[in-house]
Amino acid sequence: MSVSDLQAIILAAGKGTRMYSTLPKVLHTICGRSLLWKALATVAHYKPRKIVVVVGYGEELVRAEVERFAKSLTEPIKIECVTQSEQRGTGHAVQTALSALAPSPGNILILPGDLPLLTGGTLLPLFSAETPPANLHILSCDVPDPTGFGRIVREEDGTVLAIVEEKDCSEEERDISEINSGIYLLERELLNESIQSLQPNNAQKELYLTDIVEFSVDAEQPVEAVIAPDCYPLLGANTRLELASLERMRRDEMVSEYMLAGVSFEDPSAVYIDEGILIGRDCFIGAGTRLLGATTIGSGVIIDGQSRILNSTIGASCYIKLNCVITSSSLGEDCSVGPFAHLRPGSRLERRVHIGNFVETKKTELGEGAKANHLTYLGDSVIGANANVGAGTITCNYDGFNKHLTEIGEGAFIGSNSSLVAPVKIGARAIVGAGSVITKDVAEDALAVERSEVRTLPEWAKNFRARHKKSVS
Repeated sequence: MSVSDLQAIILAAGKGTRMYSTLPKVLHTICGRSLLWKALATVAHYKPRKIVVVVGYGEELVRAEVERFAKSLTEPIKIECVTQSEQRGTGHAVQTALSALAPSPGNILILPGDLPLLTGGTLLPLFSAETPPANLHILSCDVPDPTGFGRIVREEDGTVLAIVEEKDCSEEERDISEINSGIYLLERELLNESIQSLQPNNAQKELYLTDIVEFSVDAEQPVEAVIAPDCYPLLGANTRLELASLERMRRDEMVSEYMLAGVSFEDPSAVYIDEGILIGRDCFIGAGTRLLGATTIGSGVIIDGQSRILNSTIGASCYIKLNCVITSSSLGEDCSVGPFAHLRPGSRLERRVHIGNFVETKKTELGEGAKANHLTYLGDSVIGANANVGAGTITCNYDGFNKHLTEIGEGAFIGSNSSLVAPVKIGARAIVGAGSVITKDVAEDALAVERSEVRTLPEWAKNFRARHKKSVS
């Protein structure tokens, strides 16, 4: 069947009772993508004229996810949500969506919004030139254990007769291994006619979408069940246990793809990578690493492990040592970070920057070759190239009401245990003495030292201990 003038209906109104969650089932995630996002991306692959999403439980949250997906598209697709206020079955959901479809003739793709492993390629058998022509195509698959699924009932010659839900199956029908995936492709005119014929004549007293098959057969409309070559993408998850199992499968698949493309993993089973992460060749990814959101890892990067990197760009040949957290930040080439470093949103490192153990940055730019190697906080600051920030230094950027900027010039040296009270500027090549509290700007090439006078009282410590020893005895 052709993809020309294609429209789609995604069924996303259900609660997912067995998830035991306040979150709608379609918003549970696998590898950083919601189940609904996966369904939307699968349909968008075929550039339909319009997508109609049927929403119900958690309507506002589901609509927000649809909006996020729509904004992510480089080529806009018209997407509309319609509300199924009363949950009366999949057939009723499609009835609800029908009026939102564009009125033109063409083909309608219907699919559930909760198949976690779905991809654009999954649906190719429906559109293949080798698939026998029909007015209604069903995507099916053969499984060892069909428990819980609707069965595809055929004549002896293979002609499709009906789809029977498990609760309505006879003993003989329960032995059928070919199951319904819940994905249909049919002509608009046939959908209009068949969907209005549905009756709740079943154990659930609901309007079953599957009954459009029997209607089509009775109306002598050609029906074809296309058996998918692989059931893996059609696996569903009704519980969190099943969802976790499918996520492991998808993660293993992605890690295998990365390894075949030239990435090494210390332990392929002990990494957590979201969909869409880009990793360059000759990278080493340590155990416990989490690469999340829109993250890009350049070639030759080493990540020791136990680090969490979210929505960030890591330049080529960087070294991320153990136990780092990097969020919404960018690193140029050849940077070294960690161990135990925290790069908060807005951190930007140019080439060859060194961020050491227990250093925290936030909304801070560090120029090429700058260093902050120990126990330092840099917030709302601009650090010039080749500047050196000593251990224990902090930028005092918050006055209780507003954030203020600290600027440190190129080649400046900040002594250990210094406090830079923003707003303040340290000039290029200036030196700040250790232990200083700097509240005023420091000129280029100047030395700034702020300390109270050291007082020494001879024998004071000896006498102090002696007094306390007598009081104890």
